[in-house]
Amino acid sequence: MEIIFVYKKSSVSLLPFGIICAISPALADTQHEDTLVVTAEEYNGPVQGYVASSTTTGTKTDTPILEIPQSVSVVTSEEIAVQGTTSLTSALRYTAGMGSSGYDSDEGNLYDAFTLRGFPVSDNALLQDGTRLNPNVLGGSSEPYGLERIEVLKGPSAGLYGNSGPGGVINLISKKPTEKPLHEVGVTYGSHNRRQLTTDHSGMLNDSGTLLYRFTALARKSDTFVDYGRDDRIFVAPALTWKPSDQTSFTLLTHYQKNKATDYSGGSTGADQFGNPRHRYLGEPDLNYWNTTSKSAGYIFEHLFDDTWKFTQNLRYSRSSMDFGYVFLDLWGAPPTDPSIIDRVPNLRHDDYSNMTVDNNVQASWSAIGGIHTTLAGLDYGRSTVDRTGWDGTASPLNIYHPVYGKPVTVNTKPWRRDYATLRQVGLYLQQQSTFADHWVMTLGGRHDWIDYHFDDINRPARSYGRDDHAFTGRAGLNYLFDNGVAPYVSYATSFEPVTRGTTWDGKPFKPTTGRQYEIGLKYQPLDTSALFTVALYDLRQQNVSTPDPKHPREYVQAGEIRARGLELEGKGEIVSGTQIRGSVTLTSAEIIKSNDHAELGRKMPDMPARMAALWVDHRFLPDLMAGLGVRYASGTYNASNQYKTDGHTVFDAMASYQLDQWHLTLNVTNLLDKKYVSACSEMCWYGAPRSVMLTANYAW
Repeated sequence: MEIIFVYKKSSVSLLPFGIICAISPALADTQHEDTLVVTAEEYNGPVQGYVASSTTTGTKTDTPILEIPQSVSVVTSEEIAVQGTTSLTSALRYTAGMGSSGYDSDEGNLYDAFTLRGFPVSDNALLQDGTRLNPNVLGGSSEPYGLERIEVLKGPSAGLYGNSGPGGVINLISKKPTEKPLHEVGVTYGSHNRRQLTTDHSGMLNDSGTLLYRFTALARKSDTFVDYGRDDRIFVAPALTWKPSDQTSFTLLTHYQKNKATDYSGGSTGADQFGNPRHRYLGEPDLNYWNTTSKSAGYIFEHLFDDTWKFTQNLRYSRSSMDFGYVFLDLWGAPPTDPSIIDRVPNLRHDDYSNMTVDNNVQASWSAIGGIHTTLAGLDYGRSTVDRTGWDGTASPLNIYHPVYGKPVTVNTKPWRRDYATLRQVGLYLQQQSTFADHWVMTLGGRHDWIDYHFDDINRPARSYGRDDHAFTGRAGLNYLFDNGVAPYVSYATSFEPVTRGTTWDGKPFKPTTGRQYEIGLKYQPLDTSALFTVALYDLRQQNVSTPDPKHPREYVQAGEIRARGLELEGKGEIVSGTQIRGSVTLTSAEIIKSNDHAELGRKMPDMPARMAALWVDHRFLPDLMAGLGVRYASGTYNASNQYKTDGHTVFDAMASYQLDQWHLTLNVTNLLDKKYVSACSEMCWYGAPRSVMLTANYAW
């Protein structure tokens, strides 16, 4: 069940208190003696190069990555620009531990769906600026041009963010206003008639620098590599920052995004997976749309009371809608006798989502008992609704080798699905970070969540239900900081996630799934260099997984368990002057280890390769000339039933850029050698994208 949060008047907000605290010192004493330490990199701001040195995603405080007792990966806006990535999927291709759910393409990505350490990145685990983005992956894909960085916290993260899956969270950091003037316009033309315009502007609105602005926008019209495909988008993100004093800032963040895309219907697994061309569309051209609209408004408010105390409030309200209609493979009918013929059914749906979250926390930085301490205490609240209507019908079969389109499609007037769901969540959390003897860093945190969920099935009222859940989760970690930049660590973390669908045989709602992870690792940041190397070894388990009830046929109990074990290596940075690298190696074993169905024991988790490796190298040959080459390898993946497994594949990417005064020209090529491969299978299979070429011209002033 996909759920998102929505605003109600009863929601928790401490903003009036925070603004009073913020303005009073500014009015009472404009001449203050506090010293503000300015660093080259802000924890939520732009990064020069490929290496971020600190982040808030791992602790909700500004913490060096070396001091976080979990694996954290950061993709910077420079990486996004250099590699010409146009989706979150492509932005994370070189990141250790990440797999993609569905087909592998920069084009026509309908929604953001990933696997992380063998587990799906759940709806609740996609964040923007630290708050839940849109707990429904079908609500549309995020626009990377509007991001300053993408941060991935691997492993259970519920001790900070509440209900989420065991694999980890992905936090999207928005572009924010800057004091330094920034002006850029760009135009892109590429494969499949891709035409795109971008613009990004930032600077001060007054002489005193207390008002800053940012305006980022994108417009695109494009076909895709699939026949009758479309990938059109409009994205607008205005932002405003008010800084009445050095102690106070208020940043307003808004966005509007409209996508007009098409579904990529997967091919038949019963036929030769390479028997039909990659561009073949297996639906109906006259019923082929996937349109989403999203809009949001929120703010980040921060106030420093003194050298010890800091208050932060982060609020976001969003609304989104989704309309899709397409014809796809009939997954419920009898298997076809002729593998070249597929049975098809239409699928139409309209969803409306609303989402509101607010996170309030107080941070204290202090020294005592021989150590330096940061204490964080917070309260967050969220409410979400989703309203869904779905229709089905009948469609004619199709020959996948010789398709004839335009045959009758009948859509039932009565929806087969009509439901409404609401979720409310309140979380209290406490975290202690302590540094002893300049080398030992201890992190302890705990959180308690209360969740209220209601599901109303309008077509079948007897299936409506409500439930209340609560859970305690936490994390304990220890780092040791050597003087040479080496930092080994060990940690233990837990997670929980409500099961919003299904009941036991006697009508009792399922309990939340739980997760726990042991992780050891090593981080190395060479002194006086812009580089970071990490290695992590983990044992991750998810309990309370549904498995067949041995006493009640066709019913389920929560006695299953999934185990993921893995090794991840990652490195990035400028290894020699003018040469930057980004590389990773991932070894993952994720399988079912407990089930009442013996056929499930040992079954591999879907969409997660057992072995992955990636390396990107770019070099600046002249001050104005740069070129780069990348290679990505992934072993085969299974579908959920392990009935199908794709072959492994190796894909090359390349780029070249030239700076001519204020013009910057970039050529990007993905799948350089036009490798033909199947990227994923469920009951259907999807091709990976063929070679794609994009030429971009940016003008900056």
